[in-house]
Amino acid sequence: MSAERWNDDIAYVFSIHRIFLRIFGMWPLQTQTLFTRIRWGFCLIAQIMIIPYVMLDLTSSNQNADINLEAILFIAGVMLAIMKHLCIGLSQKKLNININGAIDDWLSVKDDKETRKIMKEYAYKARVLTLMLLYSIAGCVSAYVLVVLFKNLKQIFFTDSNLLDANTTNWILLISCDPLSKSITGSQYVIILAIQLVQMVIGASLLFVESSFFFNITMHLAGQLKVLKNTFQTFANKPNTETNYRKKFIGLINRHSKLIEFYQNLEDSFNLCTLINLMMVTIILAFIGLRIIWCLMENDYIEVAKNALDVIFYLIESMIFTYGGDLLQRESEGIFYMLYATSWFTLPLTLMKDIHFAMMKSSIPFRFTGGKFFYVNHETMKNILKTTYFYISVLRIALLTK
Repeated sequence: MSAERWNDDIAYVFSIHRIFLRIFGMWPLQTQTLFTRIRWGFCLIAQIMIIPYVMLDLTSSNQNADINLEAILFIAGVMLAIMKHLCIGLSQKKLNININGAIDDWLSVKDDKETRKIMKEYAYKARVLTLMLLYSIAGCVSAYVLVVLFKNLKQIFFTDSNLLDANTTNWILLISCDPLSKSITGSQYVIILAIQLVQMVIGASLLFVESSFFFNITMHLAGQLKVLKNTFQTFANKPNTETNYRKKFIGLINRHSKLIEFYQNLEDSFNLCTLINLMMVTIILAFIGLRIIWCLMENDYIEVAKNALDVIFYLIESMIFTYGGDLLQRESEGIFYMLYATSWFTLPLTLMKDIHFAMMKSSIPFRFTGGKFFYVNHETMKNILKTTYFYISVLRIALLTK
């Protein structure tokens, strides 16, 4: 991207995502070179290679049900990260159109204070969520790594040095794998720990960056719908000639068509990812609820607190998609009502007929879908919570009657 097209406003909106997505080889505006594709493939392989660790831990014969449940949750999180990686990586061209459109929008409002204020309002929401996810995930990953390192350092300093390289040492890995942790030496452990650290950082970054990137682009589109809605409201307020009325009206219709294209690009890029995300979040929340019940029965309140944080994270994950879809739907519906509320009765007769057709077009709201099966809005969030509660109730009864 040329320096002329990257100013402070655009950096405020896209700088964080640009940094992370360039590292992963997924920034839509970067040139797709061989090195870029290697980075993208490396991140994908790094996530896929987590699964053998967890599967080995899951299938080991000496694991109890609680540890198996934790392994299942870990696999679900890894699958989410892989799906998000593929989602952005395979939608580069369509996302390129949306980001270039957003940059054009910011460059065109330098002298329009009212429009810039609206765009800043929506950009602020996206940035707050982005920073909140970034700091919370960075804090959780750092705390988890430090705890694992501390537990292993205890083994090094409080265990006989002659036993450190023996197979009897039970090393604690970042990605749990009980059979492997009991059969490696100290030097092998350091190598595996470094590999797993890279895998965890990549996975956590993918979970953060895809969700916040989707929310960021959605907020910009919602802001543009609000700007268009306000323009429709005022374009007929001042007396003008039929030619000027029509010229303004055609410009607004063309803008609405462009926003429809941006919405369709987002829908095509994220609908399958949204479906899998919301389905897996529902199942994950049910399993976490079961695990919390299990930990309460064992009086393990530390695990209860840790799982409560997991619940908060996955609720935020699902709310990102449902809130974004609901806001976009409401803003797009507002255009229809604003056309009706405008001073259409002062316009020439031929333009009144055109407004009627514009209202018919705008009566179809922008609705994100989950794999084209259901609409993603606040009702979806209610259904997720209801389904999760139902699953937990059934699993709880099965657990207590066992």
